[in-house]
Formats: sequence, structure tokens, C-alpha cells
Amino acid sequence: MKRKFSLFLLMTALCISVAAQQSSKKEVPPEDRVKEIVDRIAKKVTMTKGQKDSVTLAFLQFIDDIQKYNAQGNEKLLDLLSKSRDDKVKKILREDQKFDNYLAVLADIKKQVEENQGQQYRQPHQQGGQHNHMGGGMQGGMPGGG
Repeated sequence: MKRKFSLFLLMTALCISVAAQQSSKKEVPPEDRVKEIVDRIAKKVTMTKGQKDSVTLAFLQFIDDIQKYNAQGNEKLLDLLSKSRDDKVKKILREDQKFDNYLAVLADIKKQVEENQGQQYRQPHQQGGQHNHMGGGMQGGMPGGG
């Protein structure tokens, strides 16, 4: 009886672990991801509604380009696409101070994404499970990949 109960607990723990991993892998639609990014930028950079809409379009184009050119994992291409996006944003914002604040927000987002990726990679490894290699989109959520 004790053995059956232990087996039941083990199976329950395994099911919970698998469900947690699957729920953490849910893909966020690009539009929602871009909205979150632009909202974070808007907290630090004063923009008109027109500027905010234009920055949103620049990020959506960036995501489309990543998918169109299959740029995931290609650091040189991601850098080129990021530079193109940032050049568009710089023209939209029209002030160096605003652009510097924009770059600071992107750096914060990049740092947060890298920390999250490290935690997601280490956690299954420590449990003896499979490695979770993040991929897709903007380097796992990274706006610019660089």
C-alpha cells in the first residue's frame, strides 16, 4: 500500500511538472508582445499617439522581417534588422534625448529576457529533465536581439 501511494505521489508530481512546463511555453502573439514593449517605452519616452502608432508599426515590421528572412539565430542579420528598426524609431522620435531613453528601455528589456531565459534553462536541468532551449520570435521576446 505504501508503495502504491509513493507511486501515486510521483505520478502526480510528474503531471504537475509537465503541465507547468507546457503552460510556460505558450506563445504570446506578436501584436501583444509589441504592445507590451511599446507601452514600456511610452513610460520612459513621451510620445504622441501618432508616434506611438508609428513605433508599434516599426516593431511589427521588425517581427515580420525576422520571420520573413528566417533570422532567428542569425546574429548578424538580427543586428541589421535591429539597426533598421532603431533608425526608423529615431526618425519617429526626432529627439536624441527621447532616443537615448528608448535605447535604455530596450537594454532593460534585453536584460530581463536574458535573466528569464537563464532561469528557464537552469530549472529543468536541475530537476534532471530536458533542457529548454528558447527560440523563436524576438530571441524569446527580445526586441532587437541585440
